[in-house]
Amino acid sequence: MQILIADDLRIHRFNIKTYIQRLWVNAVVYEAKNLNEVITNVFDIEFDLLILDINMPGSEQLEDFVGQAIKYTKVIIFSEYDKLDPRVENLLKIGADAFLPKSAAEEQVASLLQLLFC
Repeated sequence: MQILIADDLRIHRFNIKTYIQRLWVNAVVYEAKNLNEVITNVFDIEFDLLILDINMPGSEQLEDFVGQAIKYTKVIIFSEYDKLDPRVENLLKIGADAFLPKSAAEEQVASLLQLLFC
């Protein structure tokens, strides 16, 4: 399984990466700090999942990107906002597979990932 975590804060990428690697030891986890890095990586690697921060640099183009990405992979929106935030709701309507709050505990992350891939 190949997963890309995109967030401008290293600590958020580290936490989610750690949770993923505990759940799937053979998962290959890539990291990006902004949407431009995501776009660059997405053409080189076939990802099974993208976890995308709603407020990373370049995210003003996130809706357009998600609209295209959902044709090829699963997408989770990652944010400190709650699920009722209008932008989060819009990205889910566009087709993002799920929402993950940055405050999620490891059990919540594992449960969501298992739900998406089982």
